[in-house]
Amino acid sequence: MMRIFFFTGFMFLSALSAYAQTAGEYNNQGLAALRCGHASAAIVAFTKAIAIDHHNAQSYTDRALAFAESGRWTDAVSDADHAIKLAPRLAVAYNNRATIEAAEGKAPDALADLAMAIELAPRDTGCYNNRGIIYYKLGNFPAAISDYTKAIGIDPGYVPAYANRGKAYAKEGDLTAALTDYNKAIEIKPGDAFLYRNRGLIYIKSGDLTAARTDFSKAIGMDPKNTAAYFIRGTIYYKQGDFTAAVADFSQAISLDPVDAKSYMNRGLTFLRINMPRQAIADLVKVTQLDQRFTRAYYNLAVAYYKLKQYDKAWEYVHKAQRLGVTVKPAFMEALKSAARK
Repeated sequence: MMRIFFFTGFMFLSALSAYAQTAGEYNNQGLAALRCGHASAAIVAFTKAIAIDHHNAQSYTDRALAFAESGRWTDAVSDADHAIKLAPRLAVAYNNRATIEAAEGKAPDALADLAMAIELAPRDTGCYNNRGIIYYKLGNFPAAISDYTKAIGIDPGYVPAYANRGKAYAKEGDLTAALTDYNKAIEIKPGDAFLYRNRGLIYIKSGDLTAARTDFSKAIGMDPKNTAAYFIRGTIYYKQGDFTAAVADFSQAISLDPVDAKSYMNRGLTFLRINMPRQAIADLVKVTQLDQRFTRAYYNLAVAYYKLKQYDKAWEYVHKAQRLGVTVKPAFMEALKSAARK
């Protein structure tokens, strides 16, 4: 499901009117449902709010996000446009429409709407952050960094801007600045597994695998069902020569996502590394069944059968690998030819 990152405000109507208060309550219910990932329930709540007060632009712009979360793009755009028609100076309406446009791949339209949102609400950190995200996706990292920096200038405690600026710095190759931003983000929000995972990736880029492993272990402690965290930590263990721990992490990743070909591939390679070819074969065959893009699995199957001295099977997989364009190492070919002649 598409993840919508949105920044929107509550519109509290006059408490003197039971009519208006009920519309506001429905709108707030919709926002709560949307934040929990329940887009359908959010649509129902926003629709009830609109039925009570069909001039409420806030309900239309919020329902637009719920429609987008549900993949109902035509409805999302219609609601976003109507919200702006009702309230042409409501900054959040432009911000939310930009979110929808960005998700549809309409970056120029999204940037135009965010420029208007920033003009209307020049101290809205969410608008700068959202525009930074679009610049980042377009590969314009200096512009992204500039917007994230503006958001931080407005609110020095705004964690998303530190995290996003850290990613942009990493893309620019400034790993020191990237780590500084993630350190600050974690200082502000120490219980966020996402921040530790991202900082761990930067440590990997910097070559500090021990620090990376520590961060992924912390992330797993906070979010023990994150498949990617186990996969990456398993890869770190493999590079550090701790193959037992690597197998354990790849196995955990597989238990969480039994159709993840990457985890089977890496566990299979680890089994090969510790001379357990039968287990490697089971994993590598599974890879070929799950995702035929992993063509090197065929080459590694040849290696596994070679280790078992089943040379006919090894040749079979060598030929399959070659037909798929995989380069087979000459040294392995010579070893296989020599063994087959004996």
